[in-house]
Amino acid sequence: MTNNTYHAIMEAFSEQYVSLYRATKKLASLVSIDPIWIDCCVKSCCAFTGNLKNLQECPICGEARYKNSKKKIGKKKMAFFPLKNRFIIQYQNYNRSLELQYRNNYITSQKYLQNRSYGDIFDGRRYQELVEEGHFTDYRDIALTASLDGYNIFKQKTDDCWIILFINANLRPENRVKRDNLLIGALIPGPSAPGDLNSFLYPVIDELKELERKYLII
Repeated sequence: MTNNTYHAIMEAFSEQYVSLYRATKKLASLVSIDPIWIDCCVKSCCAFTGNLKNLQECPICGEARYKNSKKKIGKKKMAFFPLKNRFIIQYQNYNRSLELQYRNNYITSQKYLQNRSYGDIFDGRRYQELVEEGHFTDYRDIALTASLDGYNIFKQKTDDCWIILFINANLRPENRVKRDNLLIGALIPGPSAPGDLNSFLYPVIDELKELERKYLII
């Protein structure tokens, strides 16, 4: 958010003023997760990733990529939040690492082996197909479901953003959709809906491929 927006929120909801700089530094000290900022078109036509990475202007609308071409300062950026660091933090916690074994415990239970009724996504056809393809061979493998949708930051509905969200299916069904367990993959700024959606998904898909290849996460 801009400084002006932050100041307005602080004036409305807080009796003790804290600067945006101090708030950002405090959050950074509490959570060692930093977003990767990726240039995108000011009209949300595309993100400058993959084959578009080195372009100086949007291939769709022609808008310039940089507000300062010499320093290469992008006019607009999307925030990409890598999953890997968050999984490392969770697996370093003993109790959390046990919680993340739910998928393995579920598929190895006698009820799962004997009763083919639908109790979770692991009873579904897609999961079975992935297993037949050779995936999920390790008890630590993580199953994710993803969604992409737009939302309004404020009630005025003038500031739309799009969020790529992951649900960790390795957690029990009653816990996996709780707010604290949802994983934001990327935030795409508005006000328009993403045009070339694949370009915005590129860093997310690229990391998932890396995790599948190197870290046994699918």
